[in-house]
Amino acid sequence: MENIILRAMRTFDESVCAPEYARNQLAIEIIFPEAPVFINELAVRVYSEDYQLIGADVYSPSSRKNPRKVRFIVLSDTFWDENLYHIFVFQNGLPKWTVSLSPSPSYEVWTKEKLDELESHPDKKFFIERLCPTDWWQNMYSEQFKFPSAEKVIGKLYSYSEAEGVCPHLLVTGNDLMTKAFSCFILAAYLTGNDKSEQAVFSLGELVSGNLQWSELAEHIRQKQVIVMNVPQLEYSASTVNLLSMLGDILSKEDFSRPVFIFHGTEEHVNQLFQECETIAGMFAEYNTFRISLSTEMPPITLNDTEFQPALRETPFAEFSAEEELQQMVGLKQLKEDIQEARMMSLFLKERRELNLDLCGDSRYHMLFLGNPGTGKTTVARLVGKMYHQMGLLSKGHTVETCRTNLVGEYLGHTEKNTKEAIEEARGGVLFIDEAYTLIEGGSDTKDYGKEVINALLTVLSEPNPDMIVILAGYEDKMKKLLKSNPGLKDRFPLRFHFEDYTTADELSEIAHRILKSRNFVLTPEANLRLNSLIEKETRQRDEHFGNGRWVHNLIEHGLIKSMARRVMSGPRPETAQLQLFSTIEACDVEEAEAKLLRTADLKITPPCRIGFRV
Repeated sequence: MENIILRAMRTFDESVCAPEYARNQLAIEIIFPEAPVFINELAVRVYSEDYQLIGADVYSPSSRKNPRKVRFIVLSDTFWDENLYHIFVFQNGLPKWTVSLSPSPSYEVWTKEKLDELESHPDKKFFIERLCPTDWWQNMYSEQFKFPSAEKVIGKLYSYSEAEGVCPHLLVTGNDLMTKAFSCFILAAYLTGNDKSEQAVFSLGELVSGNLQWSELAEHIRQKQVIVMNVPQLEYSASTVNLLSMLGDILSKEDFSRPVFIFHGTEEHVNQLFQECETIAGMFAEYNTFRISLSTEMPPITLNDTEFQPALRETPFAEFSAEEELQQMVGLKQLKEDIQEARMMSLFLKERRELNLDLCGDSRYHMLFLGNPGTGKTTVARLVGKMYHQMGLLSKGHTVETCRTNLVGEYLGHTEKNTKEAIEEARGGVLFIDEAYTLIEGGSDTKDYGKEVINALLTVLSEPNPDMIVILAGYEDKMKKLLKSNPGLKDRFPLRFHFEDYTTADELSEIAHRILKSRNFVLTPEANLRLNSLIEKETRQRDEHFGNGRWVHNLIEHGLIKSMARRVMSGPRPETAQLQLFSTIEACDVEEAEAKLLRTADLKITPPCRIGFRV
């Protein structure tokens, strides 16, 4: 076949009906030398220079005759301002062609390149088939550290996967923290399919000191797919060299293929090991060695060597600041300003204490979150934990979420035990008690133990430096009754925040689109209009029981997605276009969800039948 041309340009087409978050458009056209045949679907995926997915689009012909030119509009929530993009073209669901292209920085200006058969780029074929579908690939890069370029990692992993009769083990050198991150979160994830139960993390220092016994290591060798082994600074005595040489002899045997050992450490420590232990040094060459460089200063982070369970997105490697996450939340303008003011005050008082200007040394930041359900109280509580940890005012920053059901026991003393356990679990972070007013709803009932929770909380609320923030949340009027129920409560909460309802349909629509985007769902233009219309109607008809963001979440999770699932799983299953089928919400899905919502709202409560005789 003659050359197939792909051209792209930055554009902005107002006629394109796109979600609120996706306003940046890249137009892509594929021009065939003659009308193609046997094409039921064409799709494009656009990746950044670091091979992170930016956007995608799908074309399905409306007639049997395919056009010579097919146009796509790829939507993104980021600007198309990178120097290079990698574009993959799929035919009938299978990757077929690829090209790397730099669009013109000007809008409405085409840049064109010839499409290459994917078979002629085995490393890219390896990426699109083996790496990009994994959920760990997105952890490759962070602003805080620099791994080898994605292209180099792809090339090495491809060569490693194709190699036969070579050493299966891998070496990572560079900064201690970064080599461990790359070994655990990238290489081990690749080798095990991100199955952490198949991974173990140790240090040669443990083996040399005897903290790791040979029998224990042998057990892991029999059971695991990957063992990550740190190379620390060691005292190389004769016994140490003999021990490590014995390990090297075992690992370098020709028939040793499982588990894969990933050694990691600084260049200095690795070179010392190689000088003293030739059998381990002989296992590594350029093809199975990765070198990591640190781009910026890292905060102190501790990773557990004895039990591997961290995932990169759950560690400070990939965290945004809590302030950034708060600002990215929909609405809540006044709340954001109030929390920023409280944050600045807390930092101000911290600085004064460190300068010995504030002699009282009181570090209490307990809070009340006042507002209706679905206004973001739980989410903000989690951000408060992260925020005050990043400020150095909490030692851990985690959040323990609980409520009356979890705290109130069934017998005398049970409630106090439950509450103390929750307090100890929350040390260093946030104890968040939702619907806290229910703790006093038992009234004068002597068998209601809710007030015991309040009494148990008063102990920690009175501590001048508790290394914990207690947050009580609930309706404003009911929370006022809670504070009046115990004279010791009111003054223990210096910070009070009001969570306003989402009053506009635009805010709730944005929440809906963000939820759908996070779940990799897309709306057809008709479905988008229908959903926005439904949200607008419900916003106008809201009452005091309206669930705000929670209502939107339930509408999507228990309405739209369930309706879509019923349609997809009960209808015909085409052999192609599976990605589109399982990600596209249609107008009929919104209509069915709306009908179900109305049926639920119309349910009437039937009064109970009277028992007895008529008189």
